[in-house]
Amino acid sequence: GVTSSGPNGNQVISGAPSYDNLYMIDGATVNENLRGQPHDLFIEDAIQETTVLTGAISAEFGRFTGGVVTAVSKSGGNEFSGTFRDSFQSPKWTAPSKGDTSARTKNINQTDEATLGGRIIRDRLWFFTAGRYFKQNNPKNFQIGDNPTSDGIIPDTYTNGRKQRRLEGKLTGQVTPKHSITASMLDIKDDQTNNFNPTFPAMEPANFDTQRSLPNSFRTINYNGVITNSFLIEALAAKKAFTFVGSGGDARFPDDERRTFIEGTSGTFSHGATPIGGFGAPLFCGAPTCPDERRDNKNWQVKGTYYLSTKGLGTHNIVAGYDNWMSTLRSDNHQSASDFTVGLYAAGQILTNPDGQSINISAAPDGNTLLIFWPILESSKGTDLTTDSIFVNDKWDLNNKLSFNLGARYDKNQGKNSAHQKIADDSKTSPRLGVTYDVFGNGRLRLNGSYSQYVTSISDGNIADASSPAGSPSYLYWYYGGPEMNHVSSTQFFTQLYDWFKSVGYTSNRDFLLGGKTNGLASRIPFALKSPYVGEFTIGAGTQVGAHGFLRADYIDRKWNNFYVNETTLATGQIADPLLGGNADITNLVTSNDLERKYHAVQLQGSYQMFSRVNLGGNYTYSRLRGNHVGETGGSGPVPTAGPNSYPEYLNYANRNPVGTLGSDQTHKLRAWVSYDQPTHVGNFNVSVLQRFDSGLPYSAVGLVDPRRRQCNSAEVSLGECTAANLGKRVSIANPGYNFPPTSANYYFSKRGGFRFDDLTATDLAVNWNSPSLGGKALIFVEAELRNAFNEQAAVSGDTSVFTNRSSGNLLAFNPFTETPVECPNVAANYTNGAPNANCLAMGANFMKGPSFGKARAGNPTTFTQAGDYQLPRTFLVSAGVRF
Repeated sequence: GVTSSGPNGNQVISGAPSYDNLYMIDGATVNENLRGQPHDLFIEDAIQETTVLTGAISAEFGRFTGGVVTAVSKSGGNEFSGTFRDSFQSPKWTAPSKGDTSARTKNINQTDEATLGGRIIRDRLWFFTAGRYFKQNNPKNFQIGDNPTSDGIIPDTYTNGRKQRRLEGKLTGQVTPKHSITASMLDIKDDQTNNFNPTFPAMEPANFDTQRSLPNSFRTINYNGVITNSFLIEALAAKKAFTFVGSGGDARFPDDERRTFIEGTSGTFSHGATPIGGFGAPLFCGAPTCPDERRDNKNWQVKGTYYLSTKGLGTHNIVAGYDNWMSTLRSDNHQSASDFTVGLYAAGQILTNPDGQSINISAAPDGNTLLIFWPILESSKGTDLTTDSIFVNDKWDLNNKLSFNLGARYDKNQGKNSAHQKIADDSKTSPRLGVTYDVFGNGRLRLNGSYSQYVTSISDGNIADASSPAGSPSYLYWYYGGPEMNHVSSTQFFTQLYDWFKSVGYTSNRDFLLGGKTNGLASRIPFALKSPYVGEFTIGAGTQVGAHGFLRADYIDRKWNNFYVNETTLATGQIADPLLGGNADITNLVTSNDLERKYHAVQLQGSYQMFSRVNLGGNYTYSRLRGNHVGETGGSGPVPTAGPNSYPEYLNYANRNPVGTLGSDQTHKLRAWVSYDQPTHVGNFNVSVLQRFDSGLPYSAVGLVDPRRRQCNSAEVSLGECTAANLGKRVSIANPGYNFPPTSANYYFSKRGGFRFDDLTATDLAVNWNSPSLGGKALIFVEAELRNAFNEQAAVSGDTSVFTNRSSGNLLAFNPFTETPVECPNVAANYTNGAPNANCLAMGANFMKGPSFGKARAGNPTTFTQAGDYQLPRTFLVSAGVRF
């Protein structure tokens, strides 16, 4: 039920968005606030056990619609014990992917871990401590060979570095034989050098974020008390603090102008663009004048467990409690240290010198060079999102054959945005009901079924802060109208750009102004947001296989409700925007069931001990995830979706957001393994083989169309929608009254999820060795792993570009409501320099798949491609250490 099919390879559990799982360590949540991903607040050798729950989950757990992953860390005891491990990895130990020409050095990256636990006072006070450290320096390639600086040409590679230290400490005290308290902390110091935004890889050294730090801390305190022989009490308090320190452009640049980030793109401003790389200063602001971004949360919980045994109604294990969750995101999201960025459209503006390597910039007053101003008009006070929950769960064993799970959870979500305006006040009760029938009364065959609802918290970031004027930038953007620039460095480019801009009135200029908006002014949350939730049915069966094995099968069916949706209609109205100097269309963010997301799956798992030293095991998931709600991106986490009430006169055509196979669908997932243990006089050996199979992820032929304009055809002339004089010309749809109708929207030229990338297969090998005991306690170990031993090279992602009239003048616009678009065949004769040519125009085509559509990009940095489109190639890892 768990796949790595979310944005950026994030985990998807039972079909939920990747941001909507619950990750816990020692009972406390370690999810990151904005994107919902788990922070690595652990040291691997300090983990005692982990549990993954993908369905039929107890009412004790809430704030998710996916699954629950819990981990418990080790504690000290009366006997002293510990470990030391050194893990090794080298770029040379990873085979290159197809077409990958990136540099590989022989340097070995090491990760050191150590743990130590024992007693301070026997039977009363114990300690446990752990540490983890690594320092990595990895060679990277610039986007285009050698690159210029003020001093001339520099090497075509650079070093991306990271140094991280994790420290963990835990004290466990037994106040009395029936009452204990555990306090723990984990502190992470994470320093990075030469970092850059992955969407716009660095094209010159100035674009590096030379130094930034991401400190992370985690504190918990737990109490356990035995009140009577049948009544227990537990309490938990936890606090997590995560900060971005010095992330972005800083004071090393001589003036505000040089602190500007430039994004280089292919295509043109009027026809859409694809990111190529970044230069100028780093994206965002790490200067002392820009406050650090904080993503913090707090959690406390108290629960009681009561054991009840009756003569006629069996036994009950009743858990009831209260859970309080608070999170805050505080950020003044400066887009650069100068609050300006530049958009360079059209590949011709990013030129190479005659040597074919060094890069320079050209710009002309043709509308393809934009200067964007991002003022923050109000500083953030921090979001304030709270979930208060009450839960009760009864595991009731009626007799030796029939048992029930009777549970319910009440969640109340309240929230304020970063301007401390109320945006959520909702509550919902979710049932957690289940039944298990033991057919023979001896545990050999059990049948089960359940119905559950899981209610999640209100999402932060682009959801909770959608209507806030605080912290997020407003913007105005102008096209460059100054003298033409040819083959200048980024320093010269900035000087000429700002000289021109100051000469025409700087930010007061309206002659070259293209648009903008005041953040939070035209975005509204008119009603308190409702809590998103999912309804789930499961049925299953499990049986023993002989005395040494088991098999289990489960069916899961889920349907989501209360999606975050944007609505903009004539009825939502307009508002005067003082920054822009005109009116803006008001957009409402609401929760709605106008969209669809459904998941059903069959999950199989089993294991068998064939002989005393041979163990077999495996699991398999068949699943389908369908709908038209994605609701997240890799960069922003949860985001609202434009619903049917978003500019309906322009966007309500069938192919804008059709129901189909969603991108996170992975139909088949298989893991099968065998392990063999062999004791010898020189130690114990374990050899294991893991076979993996993941079916290819889906993708679609999707292109951008301009819903405001279409090609006038004879049918529209006859209907009076355009005149005969405009036949064959691009005409505008009559604006019913919007101030800024949408300029682009998706059009699905194929079924949603109509294509699939390659299936992934891989064979992993591992050999583990433990020495004989040294002195009766300590032993040495070596663990070696070879991933993808046969170096299979499946294309797991790739190019999905589609040309339309928005990106090529050789394709015709069309009416997305009434016309079936014509495809220009994807053959070499129809391309010139990688773009559609006049052949497509002659045949009246409306779209064309890119020349590499559906193919993995080779990984050659001189052609703006990447190796990440292929599965992980053959990789060798090894670690060694001592345990005692």
